[in-house]
Amino acid sequence: MSFIENAEIPKVVIVGHVDHGKSSLIGRLMHDLDEVPIGKYEELKTVSEKRGMEFEYAFLLDALQAERDQGITIDTTQIFFKTKKRKYVFIDAPGHKEFIRNMITGASSADIAILIIDAHEGLKEQTKKHAYLLKLLGLDNVICLFNKMDKINYEEKKFLKVEKELRQFTNKIGVSITDLVPVSAKYGENIIKKSQKLSWYNGQPFCEILDSYNIKKGLDDLPLRLPIQDIYKVDDKRVIVGRIETGEVKLNDELFFLPSNEIVKLKSFEVWPEAKKKYMSGDNIGFTIEDQIFIDKGNLISHVSSRPKLMSSFEANLFWLSEKKLKIDKQYLMKINTGEYNIFISKVSKVIDTNTLRSKTSSLSPEKNDVCEVVIHSSQLIPMDDFKDNQKTGRFCILDEEKIIAGGIINLQNFPDQKDTIQTKNIKPVSFSVTEIDRAMRYNHRSAIIWMTGLSGSGKSTIAKEIEKKLFLKNYNVFVLDGDNLRMGINRGLGFSSEDRKENMRRTAEVARLLAQAGFIVIVSLISPYISERKKARDIRPEIFKEIFIKASIDECKKRDVKGLYSKAVSGEIENFTGISSPYEDPKNPDLILNTDKESIEESVNKLEDFIIKEFGIKKNS
Repeated sequence: MSFIENAEIPKVVIVGHVDHGKSSLIGRLMHDLDEVPIGKYEELKTVSEKRGMEFEYAFLLDALQAERDQGITIDTTQIFFKTKKRKYVFIDAPGHKEFIRNMITGASSADIAILIIDAHEGLKEQTKKHAYLLKLLGLDNVICLFNKMDKINYEEKKFLKVEKELRQFTNKIGVSITDLVPVSAKYGENIIKKSQKLSWYNGQPFCEILDSYNIKKGLDDLPLRLPIQDIYKVDDKRVIVGRIETGEVKLNDELFFLPSNEIVKLKSFEVWPEAKKKYMSGDNIGFTIEDQIFIDKGNLISHVSSRPKLMSSFEANLFWLSEKKLKIDKQYLMKINTGEYNIFISKVSKVIDTNTLRSKTSSLSPEKNDVCEVVIHSSQLIPMDDFKDNQKTGRFCILDEEKIIAGGIINLQNFPDQKDTIQTKNIKPVSFSVTEIDRAMRYNHRSAIIWMTGLSGSGKSTIAKEIEKKLFLKNYNVFVLDGDNLRMGINRGLGFSSEDRKENMRRTAEVARLLAQAGFIVIVSLISPYISERKKARDIRPEIFKEIFIKASIDECKKRDVKGLYSKAVSGEIENFTGISSPYEDPKNPDLILNTDKESIEESVNKLEDFIIKEFGIKKNS
């Protein structure tokens, strides 16, 4: 049965400063490629004459009367047309700075970008901002058109001056311009065919360059990424529908479904007019699988050997689009591929002013059109790729009250995979209706893992007991995991060899993770002598993990040795004792140092209390 038409139509987004000629270019293309409805051109010329206006090819695109009156394009418009080689969808993205959200919406789905610049005016604020946006959205195929060459008499010298200015800027921000073309959209110069007025230009006209682009270059070689768009019941078949973003898929492939970790063989393709045995990036497909498993819209399909990561916490670069201020710990909706997830932003690391491309030092609160570096947390595991590894599946948008407030790209450099995706078919993750965000709102604080490390006798247990009491009296959901208590139960049987110490830390970290998931501020009091193992503990939940170094000298710890452990270690009665016969590695960059050599217990506890409340407390809106 015919189900899906498989056709590849490149999406082209055109961006630039207002009045630099985006709509005029598309209108000229529509006219010169005979894509204008019969009589439309004559109709608009007549309307222009009646209004006493010079006819502009932009009028062919601006269908709404309101847009003609305003003189600016205020929404993202899709236009379908074809050249001699192939069909295209052109996305006209607004140039006015108040409509950048619409530009993001258009550019995020594009295969090719056209940056249009008025050769007479040169680079403007919005031109630079749009170029930076193209970088943010990961568009590699960028054609730059220097429009309105007629205004500078088609002079090569003036063209080269603007080109140099553009190159300097794009090199600075890391945007690759693949082609630079001088054109005049108004007079059709260098659009469809080579212009005689631009005889000094040795390249191809715009349309020929556009047709030469291989939009799938490199995408087929990337790992399979197939987001599920929907599932349909067709006769007795359950047909899964999606678009292959990267890679390829063929009959009888074993498919890996995320986040459910199910492995199922592909049974058949349901594609019109005739199914093939293999499909590549850019193909829209419908298919069936051999086993009936739970599948939902938003699931991501890969091959078993090349899975994406499953993340509940990650870093990202955001382009902030909203007039409203970004709120730490506020619940937002994240859309990535075809999935939707509840998330909150736990940290803003840097804010960049896109006008100057410099970091803001006065405030870490992004304003509209700023770019910021953030840490994002979700109560669910989200399948994703680092943007540098896969630009198709490494970008997303954030919504608040059904409005897009930010677009972003993913950076997983500092956040390792947070779940082992190799699972048996009988072990499956369970999602619960009460989320970590729900618990945070109930308790008025976020979950936390406060990992206190230090020598025996440094004061860890004492500080842990006191901070637990103080936070509990403030109605915080708090619990202490003490090393000695753990060794009496879950870690019973473990000795003090290097391997046993590592296993002791691993188990403790996993228990801390579960308690944090339940909404607790977990106070871990554990010697945990090795830097590498503390890093592994942090990697379980890096966004909520805080390493607290309880600093005290060996001599001071010996003085406090009520158990007589140090004297026994010195005499050889106790083997592998940290600080004597076994090493302790001081933290290199702890989140907080409590120097119990110089501070009283009360001072250390107060300092830790202030730190925890500042980092994880949630202020109620007044």
